[in-house]
Amino acid sequence: MRVFKSIEDVEAAGLSPPVHGVVHRVVKGFIDALEEYGGVYDPNDDGGSILVEGGDEAEVAAEIGYPLADALFEGVFREDGCFVGCVLHNNQFGYSLVFVDSPRLDTAVRTKLVEECDAGAGR
Repeated sequence: MRVFKSIEDVEAAGLSPPVHGVVHRVVKGFIDALEEYGGVYDPNDDGGSILVEGGDEAEVAAEIGYPLADALFEGVFREDGCFVGCVLHNNQFGYSLVFVDSPRLDTAVRTKLVEECDAGAGR
């Protein structure tokens, strides 16, 4: 698990393409969305972005406060070999989650992500 709270965090992580591009777009989107409405991004108040590479689901659950298989996603989509989702804790604080779609990803979590993608396609 890697937590990103700034573009500098993403650049310092040494991620390989295409994961770097996905994480960069997610973190930048998180920051830009707040700025668009006059806000200033503060990770302590607003949350952050987490890269889930598989095998680290328990660590992610400890960070977000509940198991990923039980997460109530606001939406999930696929991008460049990753699943991207968002969970909110309240009207302001949340996490953007980037899951690398690999055999290391927990089967129950992957199943949930696929179901969320399929449900989103029908909305």
